[in-house]
Amino acid sequence: RNFAEEENIILEADSSIKVQVDMSLKAQYLEGSHGEMTAGDLIAGQEKNIPEESLEFVDWQKVYLDLIEYKERKGLANLVIFPKALRRILETSDPDRVYKLIVVDESVVIPKSFEDTALLHEAIVSILRKYMEKFYRVRQERWESHHMSYTEINGDDANFQDYTVKSIRSGAQAIERLIKKANSIYKEDTEELPTVHFDRHLYQPLLVKKDDKVKSEPPGLNESECQFVEHLREYCKQSKSLVGKDIYLLRNQSRGKGIGFFEKRGFYPDFILWIKDSSAQRIVFIEPHGMIHAGPYQHDDKARLWESLPKLAEEIGRNTKFKNVVLDSFIVSATPYEFLHKNYDDGSWSRDRFTKAHILFPDNGNDYISHVMKS
Repeated sequence: RNFAEEENIILEADSSIKVQVDMSLKAQYLEGSHGEMTAGDLIAGQEKNIPEESLEFVDWQKVYLDLIEYKERKGLANLVIFPKALRRILETSDPDRVYKLIVVDESVVIPKSFEDTALLHEAIVSILRKYMEKFYRVRQERWESHHMSYTEINGDDANFQDYTVKSIRSGAQAIERLIKKANSIYKEDTEELPTVHFDRHLYQPLLVKKDDKVKSEPPGLNESECQFVEHLREYCKQSKSLVGKDIYLLRNQSRGKGIGFFEKRGFYPDFILWIKDSSAQRIVFIEPHGMIHAGPYQHDDKARLWESLPKLAEEIGRNTKFKNVVLDSFIVSATPYEFLHKNYDDGSWSRDRFTKAHILFPDNGNDYISHVMKS
């Protein structure tokens, strides 16, 4: 089924869709104390709403033409935009306001000169572009959820493609020796051709990116991804709670090859984990990555994916015979809690709050895996 060909949608104000535009200045500071340096961020800006009277200074025809051009560039062919709708979107007020705007100076939203109106125009276009993309994606996801179904992964899936491995000449002999005793790369971790062995992974070997001496296509696991596999391997060996369950892990490939959620979301989680017993199964999507540059939770689609998955599972269950499947997702943060909790969102997040939001930290060994494996 093709959303762009089968469904036309009209851009309108939707209070369930929120976007944030940050036009503030950001500076980093270094602070020295007892011979140690500490880095931090200073953000010069504050949230401001655009008063209704300021909307009178806007060239809405110009805004409309900009949005039409942006729509074409993004390939949103089935999205209809009426000029009057743009102002109505900006006129929404709390609690239905659809945007959050961070600016350095109030003159951006209350222009006092011709130059200020240019900044106001930039702010409005930025808000509407971001809103339009998210509006389209939400509508597409709602439509697609009505037409999605489960299917079995087989050997023809693009996730099971062969690796192409390249090595610098000094390392070639070592890899040739490894190939001659090839069974080892299917049974244990190896260093010459860096691998991490996990007998519950759906294919072997699972290559690891260690340095530039060996390169592969698809790329090997990075450090945080490799650590997750090792922690899951340890947990499966130690935990007695997995008796009677089948565990399968798949390293997911990227766009065009892997399993993604929605085309416009463009999210291809690094791993897919199946936890099966005789009566049901959980399919868990896992993304280990650093969160230094993560935006506020409210606007973080990757972090919030888990919120929409239970409803999606119900929807797919109605479309198919599989009604005993649970969908879930987690972020495994490569950024330590000690750093992230001071810099994430409003700076008030406790470890427990991160856990409830399905953001986990591997700083206490494999303890966090228990949250991933929960029933």
